[in-house]
Amino acid sequence: MPNHNIKVSVVMVTYNHEKYIRRAIDSIMRQNVNFDFEVLVGEDCSKDGTAIIVKEYADKYPDVIIPFLRDRNMGMTKNELDIIVRTRGEYIAFLEGDDYWIDDNKLQKQVDFLDAHCECEACFGLCWIVDQNDVRLPEIEKYSGFIKQGGEYTIKEFEDYLLPGQTATSMFRHNSFVETIKDLKKSDYDMSGFMDRHYALIALSKGKIYNSGDFISAYRYVLAQGSGSWSSENDNYSIKNLLNYLDGLKEIEHLGNYLGLTVDFDDRRKFEWDKYINNRSLFSKTEKVQIRNKILFDSNNRFGILKYIIMKRIRK
Repeated sequence: MPNHNIKVSVVMVTYNHEKYIRRAIDSIMRQNVNFDFEVLVGEDCSKDGTAIIVKEYADKYPDVIIPFLRDRNMGMTKNELDIIVRTRGEYIAFLEGDDYWIDDNKLQKQVDFLDAHCECEACFGLCWIVDQNDVRLPEIEKYSGFIKQGGEYTIKEFEDYLLPGQTATSMFRHNSFVETIKDLKKSDYDMSGFMDRHYALIALSKGKIYNSGDFISAYRYVLAQGSGSWSSENDNYSIKNLLNYLDGLKEIEHLGNYLGLTVDFDDRRKFEWDKYINNRSLFSKTEKVQIRNKILFDSNNRFGILKYIIMKRIRK
C-alpha cells in the first residue's frame, strides 16, 4: 500500500549507463515539488561503473534514493517489475538510467493534474529524442511511435501501435497499476516481455490516459552495441526481431482480453506484411514462410488477412 508521506515513487532501472546516469539522477533531484518522493534504482549488475555511481548518489541522498544493487543480471523486465511492487508513493513515475527529464517541474505538474482529474489513470507528455552526445534528433522524433500531440489517448491509437508518450514522460496511479501487476504475477501470467506498451494497456483498462502536449523528457536513442540502450538491441530489422515483434502483438491481444479490453492488431499485421514485401530480399525462403504463416495464423480475421496477402502478391 502507498505510504501517505510519499507522493511519488520514481522507478529507475539501469544497466551499463555509466556515461549517462548522473544526468538522469540529477534531473530527478532538480525537481521543484511541494511533496516528498522516493527514487528506487534497480542497478542490474552492470559491467561498467554504474553501480559505483548509484551508490554514490544513494549515500548523498539517503532519505530519497533507495538502491537495489543486483548481484546477478535479472534482465530489464524482471528488474523493473521487482522495483514496481516495492513502490510506496501515491503515484509512480519512470526514468531509465540513460534518459533524463528536461522539465524541472515535471513531477509537480503531473501530480497536480492527476490530483484534479480522478478519471485519469495516467498522464504523459512529449519527449525529445537525443543521441549519445545529447544532440536532438528531429527526424527520429518525426517517425517515432509516440503520439505527437496532447489530448486524450484512446484504444484506437493503441491499436495503431502508437504509445501515449515515452516512458520517461509518464505518471501512473499507484493502487490500480500495482495491484494489476501483482494480480498478473499471482495468476502466473507470462510477464517476461512486459514493457511500456503493457503499462499503457493496464492504465486504459482502468480509466483514461492524457498527454499534456508539453516536452518534459529526453529519450536517448543509441544504436551502438553494448551502449546499454534498449534501441541498440531491438531496433533493427531481422527475422529474430520481426518474429519477436509479431509474438508481442498476439501476447498484448491476450493481455487485453485478460484486462477486459478488446485489442485487434490485424491492421498492424497488414502494415508488417507491407514492410516485409518491401524488404523481402533480406530474408531466406524459409524465413519468408515463417513470416507469412506467423502473420496469417496469429490474425483475428484469417480470411481477411489471407485475402490481403494474396492481393499484395498479385500486385507485385
